[in-house]
Amino acid sequence: MSLWKVEWAVPKALADAIADALEPHMASVGIFGIDGDGPARIEALAATEPDPAHLMRILAQAGYQGPPPHIVWLPEIDWLAQNRQNFPPLAVGRFFIHDSQHDGQQPQNAVTLCIDAATAFGTGAHATTQGCLVLLDALMRRGPLLQPILDLGCGTGILALAIAKARRNTVLAADIDPEAVRMTRLNARRNGLKTWVRAVRADGYLAPAIRQAGPFGLIVANILARPLAQLAPALARNLAPGGKVILSGLLANQERQVLAPHLAQGLALRRRYHRDGWLALLLENRRK
Repeated sequence: MSLWKVEWAVPKALADAIADALEPHMASVGIFGIDGDGPARIEALAATEPDPAHLMRILAQAGYQGPPPHIVWLPEIDWLAQNRQNFPPLAVGRFFIHDSQHDGQQPQNAVTLCIDAATAFGTGAHATTQGCLVLLDALMRRGPLLQPILDLGCGTGILALAIAKARRNTVLAADIDPEAVRMTRLNARRNGLKTWVRAVRADGYLAPAIRQAGPFGLIVANILARPLAQLAPALARNLAPGGKVILSGLLANQERQVLAPHLAQGLALRRRYHRDGWLALLLENRRK
C-alpha cells in the first residue's frame, strides 16, 4: 500500500501534545530528536492524502503556531516481498527463527520458530525483538518462569510463541490490532502451539481477558516508549508480587522516560540490553 509521510519541526515543549493530537487522525506518529539540540521532529504516516489546513487546525489546538508540515507521498512497495528477501535465519540465545522458505539446517537443541514476514510486527530481525529474546533466554536460564504470562502488543506473536515453545507455558498474547491477533493465531497453529498461546484483541490492561487472567508472573511488552510510560501504573496493578517485566520498543535515549514511571510503581531494574541504539529492560516487582 502507498502512504503519505507528514513531517514537522516543532518546539520540544509541544512535541508530546502535538503527537497526542495527531494520533487519532494518522496511521502512526513518532517523535525524534527530543534529546538533541534544536527542535523536535514529528513524523506521521497517513493512508490517504492529508489536508494541510485540517492538520494545522489540529496542531493549533495543541499550541503550535509554526509553518505548515512537509507532506511527501511514499510510492507503493510490496513490503512483504521485500521483507522476505531481507529475512535470513536468525539465532538469538536458545532461539532459532526462520521463515517458511528455509530449507537449511537448524542448530541442535535450539528452540525453533517459523515466522514469515507478515502484516504485523515481529520477525525477530528488529533489535527490540532480539533484546526481548535475549532477556527471556536469561530468565529461563535462572529457572522456571512465574505464571501466568502476558505478551502485550504481541504483533506476530513471536515472543509468546518463544515462551510457549521453550517452556510449554501457556501465554496470553494481546494486541490492539485485529490483524496482529489473526497473525498470532496463524503462527501458533503453524508452530504447533495452538493450545499454548491464546491471542485476544485488547486495548491495554482494562480488557476483560487481561483482567481475568492476571495478576501476571511475567509481562512482556514490546511496544513504544510513550505508551510504555503511560501504562506503568496499570502494569504494576496487573503484576504479581515478585513478578518480572520485559519492556522494549524504546530507544536508548528514551530510557529515563520509560524507566522512571515504573520505578515509581515499586519496580526495580534488574538488567538492560542495548542493540543498535535500541534498549530492552528487565524489571522485577519488589513486593513479595
